[in-house]
Amino acid sequence: MSRFILLMLFVAIIPLKAQTLHFKVIHDGKSLGTLDATKTVTGNTVIYTSHTEIEYHLLVAIKVVYDYHVTYTNGHLQEAKAHIIVRGNDKTKAKTVKEGSAYGYYSEGAFVKKIPAEFIKHSIVQLLFEEPVGVTKIYAEEHGEYHNIRAIGDHTYLKTAPNGNTNTYYYKNGLLQKSDVNAGVIKFSIVNVPQ
Repeated sequence: MSRFILLMLFVAIIPLKAQTLHFKVIHDGKSLGTLDATKTVTGNTVIYTSHTEIEYHLLVAIKVVYDYHVTYTNGHLQEAKAHIIVRGNDKTKAKTVKEGSAYGYYSEGAFVKKIPAEFIKHSIVQLLFEEPVGVTKIYAEEHGEYHNIRAIGDHTYLKTAPNGNTNTYYYKNGLLQKSDVNAGVIKFSIVNVPQ
């Protein structure tokens, strides 16, 4: 009996399902870096993590690191953390936390605003793993705002930020194959690297 209990505890601690995807970040046919993302499902909790490293040259070499850690429980956002480092310095440390019937958005540890939503069901990190069929708005973890998203073709979606920047996402069999990203200063593509 004690072996059974130990086995059940072990199974409860180990993730039931983990999926890792690898992407190349490409600009003008040249590799700028990589994006690695993992989706881990344990019971009714899903944790998305992503780590991106990009290095490019404008007038000087610029290295950018993006780290996201996003937790959903029962399909609802509980917490999202976005940490962006540019040339070794913190650019963004953002956090969204479920607080009662809304969400609090924090930047650099300070409260910025309340996000009036009972539940956030879709955020940008999910676009790496799931085709956004039927989704019309999506939460941007880094900025604490909603972006519009719409289908523009078969398995192709256009995401528009409030500032007008657009990204296009291309899916096959429900998995992201490529995304064309307009980051303002630079435009690049994220391309899935099959394992």
